[in-house]
Amino acid sequence: MIALVFLPVLGGVICLVLKKRKNVSLIIAIVTALVGGSVLPFVIFDNASIDIGNWGSLGIGLAIDELAIPFLLSTFIVMLAVILNSIKKGYDGFFYALILILYGTLNSIFLSRDLFSIFVTVELASIISFILVSYEKKPRQAWASLKYLLLSSLGLNFYLLGIGIVYMETGSFAMDSLEQVSTIATVLIFGGLAVKSGLFFFSMWLPDAHSNAPIEVSPILSGLIVKLDVYLSIRFITYSSFGWMRDTYMFIGIVSAIVGVVFAVNSKNAKRLLAYHTISQVGFMLVNCDKSSAWHGFSHAIFKTLLFLVVGNISERLGTKEYTKWSGKITRVEYAFLLIGSLAIAGFPMTSGCVTKEIIIHGACCPSLKILLLIASAGTAMSFSKFIFLKPGKSSSRPAANTVAAYSILSGVIIVHGIIGFEIYMFESLFAVIAGVAAYLLLRKFLRPLPVYFERIDSALSSYLVLFLISIVLAIILSS
Repeated sequence: MIALVFLPVLGGVICLVLKKRKNVSLIIAIVTALVGGSVLPFVIFDNASIDIGNWGSLGIGLAIDELAIPFLLSTFIVMLAVILNSIKKGYDGFFYALILILYGTLNSIFLSRDLFSIFVTVELASIISFILVSYEKKPRQAWASLKYLLLSSLGLNFYLLGIGIVYMETGSFAMDSLEQVSTIATVLIFGGLAVKSGLFFFSMWLPDAHSNAPIEVSPILSGLIVKLDVYLSIRFITYSSFGWMRDTYMFIGIVSAIVGVVFAVNSKNAKRLLAYHTISQVGFMLVNCDKSSAWHGFSHAIFKTLLFLVVGNISERLGTKEYTKWSGKITRVEYAFLLIGSLAIAGFPMTSGCVTKEIIIHGACCPSLKILLLIASAGTAMSFSKFIFLKPGKSSSRPAANTVAAYSILSGVIIVHGIIGFEIYMFESLFAVIAGVAAYLLLRKFLRPLPVYFERIDSALSSYLVLFLISIVLAIILSS
């Protein structure tokens, strides 16, 4: 189990030492990712746990269970695809060092069972993400990364205050101590992590960071970084002290699912469209906040990585992110993989997106919630009709072999997972897809980009603080 953390970090350190040897660093990154993945089969079938250090309640606990497995698997697949896509891009050893250290850091978060270790590792992941977003040193990237770092640092301070209260009340940082803690502590922990979650209002740094990040970084942000809060929310909600927040998660989740779709449907920038759908899909995950959410997190990581890589490579080759200018210029191979990713996120039958999304929709606690989720699902299909109706060019050229390999791995997972997990009732997802496509054909002439007021740094900070203060007030009322 420790190897899942140690091996990637060791590979990252070696790449850092050899940062001027680009080819050597690339080989080390590929080998490290493959070796890290080869360890997974030996640990995911065993609900093991270990304690590092003989420090009692202050010890570092690691464990693996059914909630961690989807996130560990998605981290391996996404990192491998990203590294494969980066071949021939000329990245130096420093880039691969950041990627591999982040790989180990994410695994550590998914395995950790003590609150302070999570604080340290989430902070490290935030710093690495900040550097990666601005890696190409473009002005837009620098501003997007600064916005992310500011909001992330503020949120993690609230989280630290929350776990400080937990320690004051229980004398332990162990996750099990969350079973009996005050309402204030739970709100501080929730509010502190929510800034990284991708939820609407809480994470308005997201569209700029995801749409302006380098091609290989956007999938990591959308597929993995925003899943930190999703994973921790699913983990924490199992404790009785967080039980009262289940309805809060459900409400915020459905709002994010619908509002994210509304912004995405009206976007003409392909990468921003994908970024808004991160907000929407995270909303789907937090509606149920259980094992089905974890597996939808896995599905989302895979198909969103495929979409971000394809869209990013097309944008770079054609020199524009406006999908309206792509028709007739993308190759048939690019269109095929773009279609697979679009159908998966739309919930088309026999894809991983259909399997995990349908389980969430059928697990809705009431008919009205199910209807709202179906509306959000139809809106997703409406958004990705923009890609589905693109016309590929007549050119027979293909992307580089390494790029096709990355696309193929991701597409294979989407299809295999979709077939293995498929059940007959899931064919009803086809109705939402058809409704979304029909809505797009009827309304596409009226779609216009919406104002980005909430994405400005002052508005993003204000909305986060206002919602956080409201949560604190409600917590005080409930605890009194």
